[in-house]
Amino acid sequence: MKKVLTTLVSLVLLMSTATQLTWAANPKAGTTCSKIGVERSIGNSILKCTKKGKKRIWVKSRVVSAPTPTPTPTPTLTPTPTPKSLTIYRGGSGGEVGSKTKKSAELNFSPAATNRNLKLWVFDPENSNKSLNSPGIFYKRDDGDWTWAGSNLDGTVYVNLPEGSYIFDTVEPNQNTQKYKRKTYSLVIDSKLVPKISGLIANSQGIFTVTIDLQVGLPLFQPKNVCQLRSQDGSSTLNNGFPRSSERLRDTGEIRALIIPVDFPDVIGSGNPAEVYHDMATSMDEFFKKMSDNRVSFSFQIFPTYLRLNFKSDEFGLGRWNSGNSFGYYKAAIDAADPFIDFSKFDVVYILSPRSIPWSSIAYGPAFPVRVETDDGWISNGTFSGADAYQRILGADWKWMAHETGHLFGLHDLYTSGSQKPTYGEWDLMSNNFSTRAIELNSWNRYVTNWLSDSQIDCLDKATIGTAALTRVLIPLSSNNLGQKAQFVKLSDSKILVVEYRKNGGFDILPAGNEGVLIYTVDMTVATMKGGWSVQRRPGSTNQDFLDAALRAGDKITVEGIEIEVVNTSEISATLQVRKS
Repeated sequence: MKKVLTTLVSLVLLMSTATQLTWAANPKAGTTCSKIGVERSIGNSILKCTKKGKKRIWVKSRVVSAPTPTPTPTPTLTPTPTPKSLTIYRGGSGGEVGSKTKKSAELNFSPAATNRNLKLWVFDPENSNKSLNSPGIFYKRDDGDWTWAGSNLDGTVYVNLPEGSYIFDTVEPNQNTQKYKRKTYSLVIDSKLVPKISGLIANSQGIFTVTIDLQVGLPLFQPKNVCQLRSQDGSSTLNNGFPRSSERLRDTGEIRALIIPVDFPDVIGSGNPAEVYHDMATSMDEFFKKMSDNRVSFSFQIFPTYLRLNFKSDEFGLGRWNSGNSFGYYKAAIDAADPFIDFSKFDVVYILSPRSIPWSSIAYGPAFPVRVETDDGWISNGTFSGADAYQRILGADWKWMAHETGHLFGLHDLYTSGSQKPTYGEWDLMSNNFSTRAIELNSWNRYVTNWLSDSQIDCLDKATIGTAALTRVLIPLSSNNLGQKAQFVKLSDSKILVVEYRKNGGFDILPAGNEGVLIYTVDMTVATMKGGWSVQRRPGSTNQDFLDAALRAGDKITVEGIEIEVVNTSEISATLQVRKS
């Protein structure tokens, strides 16, 4: 019984203690407390047990400010990369829209009647009332062959043409290429067999009055040495020698470049063009900065959106290399952009198709170092892209762009066409622009473009070379160091021998076995793509692309009576000896 009572007393005490703890833990002002001086924190108030008469009660002693909470640290985010973007063109339309379109003049004689649908009269560019006395025109449809159409005695040319897209060239009288340069016109015969010439309206007799271009005078040129041979291939646009045409891109300073992104009803462009074409353009710029030793650079602007053309992507028959009416397409794209752009602000124009352009629509993109009239004056340098620019080859887009721009600097194609065997191989961007090996511009291309100074070359005349060895030291062509980068030997008034040291470096990616002293000749009388540039092989060289042709230490060859021997090579130089054989 005693044990039971003890247990009950213990339970009562525990319950009483729990009640006191709860009460003490949550006191209120005015309620009783047990121990004077004890303080409790309730919210932002401090209560203190104080004696009031005979009672002990909780009294609010003071108020405290709530503690300032410690902020949660904001995590550091990885920044989203800002897209690389070209400068947007915002320069307006320029000249009066449509001002380039001309009305054909009324003739001051009665031309012979004809039932042919294309009627032309070719006038003298120096006197629009006078016949040029041109023998006729050459014309071609899309990817067809050139066809000749002779002129009548009064200077008219009549041709009957079916529906289609054409170009035609006016022809110089008496083969006078010194004064005249053939002018290309873009022509469409519509479904009703009515002819339409871009930028020209027929006169009241249905005759289009067309003309020819006058040659732009070459700049006065005085050779600095016997190796500065003149171009002699008859071209007024490209050059393999001296001097350069004044209509080509300048060889120093900033070149103002415009990109016009275009798309078609059947091939829609995607993405922001200023971002899509950024790397393509800037990589090309870096290439020419390196090749010119920072003498030249490109400043790009781009039309802000894809310019939708009003014809399908295969309209001009460009689905095979060198096929179709490439000039007609280029001219049509320029005409479509003319109302929105002031072309007078630019030195070069790039018409860039979507990266998804099918090979069957536009397979290739050529350069146009020719005059094209706009509302704002002439464009003398431009190109357009095709599917070859976007193929899955390292750097294909900028390499295509750089190759075509090379033509706009006046440089030849170094590859051969048709059944003609290759003569140069993969040693220059102007030969194989899609190569992943040796693509730096060779020393002769740099010299004729004024990107190698006379202090960087040595010039010899074959006539003055004897049997005693002449020792020369070359530094690698890709090197940024000071030194001699090329040895030239004049073989004749129309042929140069070039020696340069090619090493892995810069834009050249060369296996050690392909490095060495490259030797080639350039014939000033041979036109572009005709084999005028010819690499001379080292003993045992057989590669069809001439990649094994560069001479190594101990090799020697003879070229047209001149012997070149490579004495030794190192990372920084090659020593060679030149003598008469």
